Amino acid sequence: MKQTVALIEAGGFVSSSNTTEQFKNFFKTFKKEFTKEMQGVGATDIVFNRGHFYVSGFFTIDNQAWYFSIPDVRGLDYRILQNPDSNMYKMMYREAKDYKDFTGGVNRYAKIRTDMSADMCWYFKIV
Repeated sequence: MKQTVALIEAGGFVSSSNTTEQFKNFFKTFKKEFTKEMQGVGATDIVFNRGHFYVSGFFTIDNQAWYFSIPDVRGLDYRILQNPDSNMYKMMYREAKDYKDFTGGVNRYAKIRTDMSADMCWYFKIV
């Protein structure tokens, strides 16, 4: 997740009514690094949705579907990610019944960083 974090730290996502090349690059980088990160903990069927400056998707671990979401990245400030009291700009994830369940279980949050699956992994084991 090093490149993803570097893009977040660089900040300055330009607001636009269209998807910018900057956000397309962020999405491509996040998708590549998150896929590798999650495959390392046994995730399968990882799918992504690129919205208007946000990212969401699903993955499966041990036959349990999980939904994830990163909110609007415009104005994203990496320092907020380091504030343990703030859920803003962390990646939200939760259990889902299937890949169409956008309202699933309890919201949980993980800092966007290298080895972020370590923050998430113990939830996968207790479900």
